Amino acid sequence: MKNTVIITIIHLIIATSLLFNSANTFADELNAPTRSLDGTVITYDYTSGRSYNVKFEKAGVSYRYLTGSKPDVWWGPFPYTAFEVANNTFLAAWFEEGYGDYVTLHLNFNTNLIYGSAILQGETVHFHGAKLTEVKR
Repeated sequence: MKNTVIITIIHLIIATSLLFNSANTFADELNAPTRSLDGTVITYDYTSGRSYNVKFEKAGVSYRYLTGSKPDVWWGPFPYTAFEVANNTFLAAWFEEGYGDYVTLHLNFNTNLIYGSAILQGETVHFHGAKLTEVKR
């Protein structure tokens, strides 16, 4: 829990400095957040053996942990933020309030690869690559 609070504070400081500090000229070079992932449904398999089905919607991101104990249960929706960092390549992140999970995905629809980072329950670090096995956009 302590790690989650620290990470949340760091993200708030970074976001605040980008929003309110016009002296940072590099901020002009950054892409604005996008909602163009809304309506996208993906399935992917991590190198660790975990598999997920994720859908991005206006209400937020929801997912099924296909290799977990409840593969038919949708978790979410959780509010998410995304940037299109290159053509057809996105960085998306969300916090699962009540669970303490903070997830970041680098989605490359050109290569069908994902790089995922998560802090699970505020203490376990997940850092793996994945192959997209299904994409609906």
